Amino acid sequence: MIARNYLNYRIASALTLTALLAACGSSVPLAETKPEPALPNLLKPAPAANLLTGNFYCELGNRVDLASGTDGAVKLSWKGRSYPMTTVSTTTGAVRLEDQASGLVWIQIPAKSMLLNSKLGQQLANECKLR
Repeated sequence: MIARNYLNYRIASALTLTALLAACGSSVPLAETKPEPALPNLLKPAPAANLLTGNFYCELGNRVDLASGTDGAVKLSWKGRSYPMTTVSTTTGAVRLEDQASGLVWIQIPAKSMLLNSKLGQQLANECKLR
């Protein structure tokens, strides 16, 4: 058994060394393989531009109301209380609003929206859709 493991180790070492030597034999100098600098995406709309507001009806009879003011402020109403929400940028294109004081997080994608409590790690409302 030990001899067999040793033989497998030797074969794996030989194959690895062969692959490394083959990679070193590239005819392209390393100086020419620099990645191109990435340009910022200036055409991507701000998350607030995609924000849908209104009365959202969710599964289990939950309801979330989202209103946008003239100054760009967003107010979320949940279970009889209002929360001032701030926009958080995302890399996925989803709209994300947060209230640091309460821990509420509103995530909006084209198919549905959901309300989370980041402090408790809970999902409060799911499958929220405008009616």
